[in-house]
Amino acid sequence: MRSLFLLLSILFSLEVFAEVPEAAHTFEFNVKMLRMSRNREEKVNEAIDLLRRIFASQEFRRRILNHRFKGRKAFANNRGMSNQQIYNAILAGVERLKPTRNNAMDLELELYTDHDSKVMGYTLPRSRRVWMNTKFFNRHTPANVASNLTHEWLHKLGFDHDYKATWKRKYSVPYGIGYIVRDLARRPWTL
Repeated sequence: MRSLFLLLSILFSLEVFAEVPEAAHTFEFNVKMLRMSRNREEKVNEAIDLLRRIFASQEFRRRILNHRFKGRKAFANNRGMSNQQIYNAILAGVERLKPTRNNAMDLELELYTDHDSKVMGYTLPRSRRVWMNTKFFNRHTPANVASNLTHEWLHKLGFDHDYKATWKRKYSVPYGIGYIVRDLARRPWTL
């Protein structure tokens, strides 16, 4: 009985594995960390390890393809792209500043401190850099760091969201997919 269960588990795993494109399994994370302590680098590396598993998972693909906004499968602020096109854009890894399809997240990460800010992190259109606020970074888990890295990197791909906290902002590509990453990173057994 145990052998049958193991065989069925393997077959199910292979079936799910086959549905995820090869690009999801070969996706790279080229994150250059600037002026960070060893402990902080370790936290970022843990976040990147989570992202590797998440990006290669069927659940990540499924959640993006099935994301809903206004009663249909879509994201807010989607640049006219379908959920499938957004997923493909993620796997292509074509940042606006480096428009080469390289199947990778390319960015520089630097920490800053602003105790009065409510902003976890930010990026600028003409920079490869992402800045994360130590006010949040220091207390966040690697799952939260992975979520914020993904959110900011999606800006690098050209996706935006409302500046103010409008009702639809959480459905935008950076927020929506950031939340998907956060949820999956907190439940690694589903990957």
